[in-house]
Amino acid sequence: MMKKTTTFMVAALLSLTAAACNEVKPPIQGRADPFDAQQVHFATESLRKDTAVGTPLLSRDDAGNILYVTVPIRSAINKSLYVDYRVTFFDQNGQQLNQTTWLSKTLEANTPDRIQVNALGPRAADFQIDFRYSR
Repeated sequence: MMKKTTTFMVAALLSLTAAACNEVKPPIQGRADPFDAQQVHFATESLRKDTAVGTPLLSRDDAGNILYVTVPIRSAINKSLYVDYRVTFFDQNGQQLNQTTWLSKTLEANTPDRIQVNALGPRAADFQIDFRYSR
């Protein structure tokens, strides 16, 4: 009797294991980001605190309707900062048109400066600039 019970239990366990192996698990879905994208982003909180950024200035040239962006920025501490930045341009629907490579900029201590970039074509309607400490 004991042998029959053990055999039955092993068969039941194998059956359950096989059923568990055939189970389809749900996909892992992304989390919604509660924060809207801004035009100016920093890689770290310390870089955000070490800099002061003014309101970006946007303009277009008369000839090709190219978007020009000027971002006032300075080191807000008593030492020079070495930062990298990249700029991404978007069309009116929010689709990415192009993105620069990481470019370097030295911000002298407490001295106003600016970063100036322009889009590659007339379709650019918006931009985003990302800052990080130079590597």
